[in-house]
Amino acid sequence: MLNHVGTQTLETERLILRRYVCSDASDMYCNWVTNPAVSKFWGWKPHENIEETQSLLIEWIEEYKNTETYHWVIVLKNNSQAIGYIYLNAFDDADNCEVHFALSQKYWNQGIMSEACKGVLTFAFSVLGVESVHTRHHIDNPASGRVMLKCGMRYIKTKYKKVSDCEQISGDFCFYEISKNDKHFIN
Repeated sequence: MLNHVGTQTLETERLILRRYVCSDASDMYCNWVTNPAVSKFWGWKPHENIEETQSLLIEWIEEYKNTETYHWVIVLKNNSQAIGYIYLNAFDDADNCEVHFALSQKYWNQGIMSEACKGVLTFAFSVLGVESVHTRHHIDNPASGRVMLKCGMRYIKTKYKKVSDCEQISGDFCFYEISKNDKHFIN
């Protein structure tokens, strides 16, 4: 049985993972939600104005009332900027869940997402008590796969996934997982 505690602040060497606050809208707008390269493999289109970002942020903050919500904004310690997000969802009866993430293009290929993901995976196993964590990436987004491998996840399979409400991202996806027995691979 999972120990749901809600989104807790996590800290890594370079990052603070915390709950969103309304003042994050500007960083979100400047750093990732307007960038087509970031939204390409997601079901959302780049934001056209800051009001769209503020509206989304209000919805996300409201979700924190549910202790089964785990949605972190990724903040760089050295400049206090919000640069991306990571979340856990899809909890099931076997105590499994999924992890998903996105990061400002300015910060790609710097090990930041691997660092954030390792922190969230450690939290999932040690605090929540999950059995395993699953995720996937579009085959045309191999950088996400490298993050997954760096976090100790193992490749499972590639298969076609139709995304009915977002045809742009339907396609072949690579699936990964890590179990509580593998958590020693998170270093």
